[in-house]
Amino acid sequence: MPHSKSTRSFISKRLSKLEKRIRRLKAIAFNYNQNAQVITVPVTLGQLRQQYSPRHKKPISNIDIEDSIQTYQRIPIDPQRPLFIYGKDGGLIAYRTSLDSSDLLTTLTQSIRELPTKTGLKFRGIYRGKYSTRHYCVWSPYSRKPFISRELRDDGEAGLEFLKKNTKLWTQLSNILGGISPNTYKSFLRYPLPKELHRFCSAWAGCVVNIGDEDPVQTRPHRDVKESIFGFSCIVTAGDYTGGSLICHELGLIIDLDPGCCFFFPGFFDYTFK
Repeated sequence: MPHSKSTRSFISKRLSKLEKRIRRLKAIAFNYNQNAQVITVPVTLGQLRQQYSPRHKKPISNIDIEDSIQTYQRIPIDPQRPLFIYGKDGGLIAYRTSLDSSDLLTTLTQSIRELPTKTGLKFRGIYRGKYSTRHYCVWSPYSRKPFISRELRDDGEAGLEFLKKNTKLWTQLSNILGGISPNTYKSFLRYPLPKELHRFCSAWAGCVVNIGDEDPVQTRPHRDVKESIFGFSCIVTAGDYTGGSLICHELGLIIDLDPGCCFFFPGFFDYTFK
């Protein structure tokens, strides 16, 4: 019975545990972020959400990019200071920090390199750049009932092994999310999934792996139109590279990202990897 006494008790205990966990994560985040860098941009989170479209838009041309980024503010890496980016209304738009764990970064990098090579892939939609992508997740972009992504089904054990090897990473990222955006964390964990499915990446239902062939991943300007406008995505940079940045066009910012950086942001606004 959905409203039986035992069911109500079970739900109540789960919610109570979740609230206690969130309070603990908020306390940890408060202490960790005492010395954080804070930037306020001249837009609001509400404005960014209003600009959202569930359809791809025509990408910015390379010429327009080169002209516009000359006026953008660059935010260099400071390993000792996390970064908060707020809108002028006080809404949290983005957050940058470091994994602070060589083991997690090494495991992520090696497990990406162990994934099977994909050949003969056909691209659908707007061309984003020369790199391959894996969606390892439970999602429902085109249906009401969530299902396991095709790429995870195709890669089978290799994909599941990748997710398993990075379990500690998913947990750490989810804990960070719980500290900086408790409501998002709570809504992610409370989102109902069919009984036969589960979240592969702790608070998140899955992940996307972008894999460069010979060079680090570089993208054309794009937005992830299937992302929730009330959620946060998280980019974790891995591999052997220098001078990497995320260009946030609607914020007018160039965010430097070294290997091991974590950048939490709403994935629905325009951005470019360089």
